[in-house]
Amino acid sequence: MGLGKMFDTTTIVFGLLALIIFLLLWSRDPSIAKATAQSGLLLFLRHSFLIIFSMLIATMLPTLISREIIVQYLGGASGWRGILMATLLGGLTPGAPYAVVPLIAGLMKQGMAFAPAVSMVCAWGLWSLGRVPFQAAVLGGRFTLIQVLVSLPLPLIAGFFTELLLKFI
Repeated sequence: MGLGKMFDTTTIVFGLLALIIFLLLWSRDPSIAKATAQSGLLLFLRHSFLIIFSMLIATMLPTLISREIIVQYLGGASGWRGILMATLLGGLTPGAPYAVVPLIAGLMKQGMAFAPAVSMVCAWGLWSLGRVPFQAAVLGGRFTLIQVLVSLPLPLIAGFFTELLLKFI
């Protein structure tokens, strides 16, 4: 991986934003700026290995499934069945973005089509099993139930719209 890919626009913007916030804090109280920077670096160190290992697992997992199976069930010719299967997989996939997004990218490299990938991302983001219990604990069971019920069809709709959009792009 070259430095160009490592330092993309998003990384540069966030780096500059962190520097600006640090300088603002420094102008108010240098001790607060130092303490928050140290806290952020310790948080990074604590979670960096988890993120690295999660990304490794997520990028290796799709290669355990044969390309033929991925293409058959989630490929371009899978149609509405692929969208439905990807929606179910997304809802059942636990994990944070640093694990799930590389997993989906790996599935796409193995032959998963755009429409099922969009459906999987949407289902994971809206009502994955890893998210729903936490959401219910924080936002309440009634809110979570309504949110899940209302958003159940959305990943399917997103997958179908993706197929339509791809015909024009």
